[in-house]
Amino acid sequence: MKGKYIIYGLLVLVFIGYINYLSGWYDLNFFSGTKSKYVNKVNVSPKIYEADKQGLLDSLYSFIRTHTKSFSNPEYFHSTILSVDSILYDSSLQKIALFVVAKNPTSRNKYSDSKLPYYYNANCYLGKRIITDSSFFELHNIGPMTFINFDEYEDIAKAIRRGYFKELKTFKAGDNSRLYDYNLDDERFWNSKKGFLNVFPN
Repeated sequence: MKGKYIIYGLLVLVFIGYINYLSGWYDLNFFSGTKSKYVNKVNVSPKIYEADKQGLLDSLYSFIRTHTKSFSNPEYFHSTILSVDSILYDSSLQKIALFVVAKNPTSRNKYSDSKLPYYYNANCYLGKRIITDSSFFELHNIGPMTFINFDEYEDIAKAIRRGYFKELKTFKAGDNSRLYDYNLDDERFWNSKKGFLNVFPN
């Protein structure tokens, strides 16, 4: 009986491996993801992270007040709640990427027929620290993806991570060239001319 369990276990592992192969592992699928050796693994202290998070929220709320950047739509207003879902850093801690999620009452979306009280939108920003050791950043919403009208925070958080960690480098320009050479979680993104340097050349 034990031998059967071992055989069944091996078959399950082979099947999982095959599914992973088909679903994009090992860079063989269209949505290839990032090879593990290139995945950005920069760690930052909780103190710096929390200070940066608060500084970023202050800037993002100012965009709502002026209806600029990704918040030009009048659906955003004084009661919109913003969350910085994730911050990624380069090794110098001077360059960042962040996912911001906006929570709004469903009544603000005239196109929604949801019965839930809130809906969620999300965008990705790149940032460059203006002053070393400060939490002040110049921020730009990079596109090419915007995530809108999700019913649950967890769902939109997963969707934006998949989009920028697995699909970013698949987007093409009008001449069929890549908009980005690397996904956002690829350490090579920070020094790529079709990456961070496209938004912040200097």
